[in-house]
Amino acid sequence: MTGGALPPGFEKRAVPGGTLYAAAADLDALARLELDSVEGWRRRLSAGEGEIGRGRSARVECGDGRAWRLKQLLRGGAAARLWRNRFPGANRLLDNLRIPHVARDRGVRTPAAAALFLVPGPPGLWRAWLAVEELAGAADLASMLRANDPPTPDDLALVMREVRRMHDAGIEHRDLNLGNLMLRRVPPEAHVIDLDRAAAHDRSLPLEPRRRALRRLERSYAKITGDIDDAPRRAFYEHYAAGDADLLALLLKGRSASALRVRRHERPD
Repeated sequence: MTGGALPPGFEKRAVPGGTLYAAAADLDALARLELDSVEGWRRRLSAGEGEIGRGRSARVECGDGRAWRLKQLLRGGAAARLWRNRFPGANRLLDNLRIPHVARDRGVRTPAAAALFLVPGPPGLWRAWLAVEELAGAADLASMLRANDPPTPDDLALVMREVRRMHDAGIEHRDLNLGNLMLRRVPPEAHVIDLDRAAAHDRSLPLEPRRRALRRLERSYAKITGDIDDAPRRAFYEHYAAGDADLLALLLKGRSASALRVRRHERPD
C-alpha cells in the first residue's frame, strides 16, 4: 500500500477542528462515542487508566462486543520538547492506519487500527490521536517483568516467533522493545504493537535490521531487569532462530561489540 492510499473500507471525513480517517462501518460508533471531535478524544484520554506505547491510553467499548484503545501520538526524546507533539506532514501519521493493515495482510499478528484523528496547525504541522483494536487478556512483556511474572521459555518462544514472522514478512519495527510485544496465554497468542514509524518492505528483512531489532530487545530487557546474566538475553536470539544454527551464528556475530551499550542498563546486585 503506497502513495497515500487508505486501507480498504476507510474514509476521510472533515469534522469540526480536524479530519477523521476511519472505516465507514465505524463512523456511527465514533460519533456516538464523541470521537468525531478533538474534545471528545481529550475527554476520553483524560479519564484513561493505562498506557500504550508512549503516554496515556483509554479503553472504550464500541457497543458491538468490540473495544478500542485510544492514545495521542507523541514525540519522543528531544523532538518532544521542540515540536510539542506535532508532526511535520500527515503522511507518516497516516502510516499508523496503513502499516498495520499491510502487516495483518501478510500474516503478522498486530492490532487493527480503527481510526485516526488529525488536527492541523501551525502550518505544515499536525497533532494526531489513534484508536486501535484492544487485545483483551494480553499483557506486554515489560509489564510482566515488572510485575514479577516473567515469560516462560514457551511464552518467549511464542513471542519471538511472531517477531521472526514480522521480519520475514518485510515489516521493520523501528522501535522494538519489550513494551511492544504482547502475550496472551489463553489462548496462547503473541502480538506486536505500536507500529508508528514502521516500514513495510517488498521483501523479507536482510540480516542487519534483524540484528538491530534483537539488540534493542536485549537493551530493553537489561534496562527493566538489571540482569547481568547473559543467558536470558541470548534466549531472544535462540528462540528467534528456532533451531537454525547458521542463522543463530549470523545473528550473534558482532554481538560483543554492543555489549557495553547493553551493560549501561544493568544494575549490579
